[in-house]
Parts: sequence; C-alpha cells; structure tokens
Amino acid sequence: MSCVFCAIADGHLPAHTIHEDEHFLVLLDIFPLRPAHLLIVARGHAPFLADLPNPARDALLALAARMSRVLYASDPGVQGINLLLNDGPVANQHVPHLHLHLLPRRRGDLMALCWRILTRFLPQARRRLDARLAREAEMLRSALQRES
Repeated sequence: MSCVFCAIADGHLPAHTIHEDEHFLVLLDIFPLRPAHLLIVARGHAPFLADLPNPARDALLALAARMSRVLYASDPGVQGINLLLNDGPVANQHVPHLHLHLLPRRRGDLMALCWRILTRFLPQARRRLDARLAREAEMLRSALQRES
C-alpha cells in the first residue's frame, strides 16, 4: 500500500489515534510542528479537498471545531490554533491524501515554530518523541471524553 494514511485507516500501520468516526481519523502528527499537533485524515483516499464526498466535506469543519475545543481544554497554555490544509503537492502537501493540520499555538512560539519547520524531517531521537506523542495522545483522549 503506497498511501501511509490509507494504511493507517486500514489498520496496517500504527498511529496515535485520538478520535475516529465514519469519515475521519484524528491522529497526532509524527513530525509535529508544535506539541499536540493534530491531523484530521480522511478515512477514504481523497488526494484533494474536491475529491472528498460531500457528507465528509460537510463534516470536516465541525470536527475541526470539536478538536479545537479539545486542544484548548487539554492545555491552558494553548492560546490559538492554526488550521492548515495543503491541497495538492504544489501547496506543500507531502502525503497525497487529504488531511487538515491543527497546530496549537502559544504566545511567543513563532521562533520555535519556524525552527521546527526547518528541522522537522531531520533524524531525531524517535524514542523520546514517541514517548511524548503517547503522553499527548492520552491527554487529548481524556480531554475529548470530558468534552463529549
């Protein structure tokens, strides 16, 4: 299977899944730009936003709003959230499968964000990052349960 998100949706690859519904998976990004960087990933393969079926497209923003509430509730330091959808390879879409980024932001984090953008794909201590992602996933799942 050549699409990493299809492999995750089909259960062939592991992921830190926060939420699932009929249209989407919500995952932690494995190359996060900021702590608790979420991805809302289409369950079915859709390279572009226009390729999403209408019911999924209609549900996307509502799910983004719900996950934004979860991000705010999970960490009082979160003061804003960037929503980013790279629609196509020319728009910097690295995986040709629709996914919406939710980037929690904190006051004064611009330099750290810029540095992470430049270094996110460099080799790093994966074990330390994996442990952090597991802690973040548990924190977000707990906040999601409280929000429901």
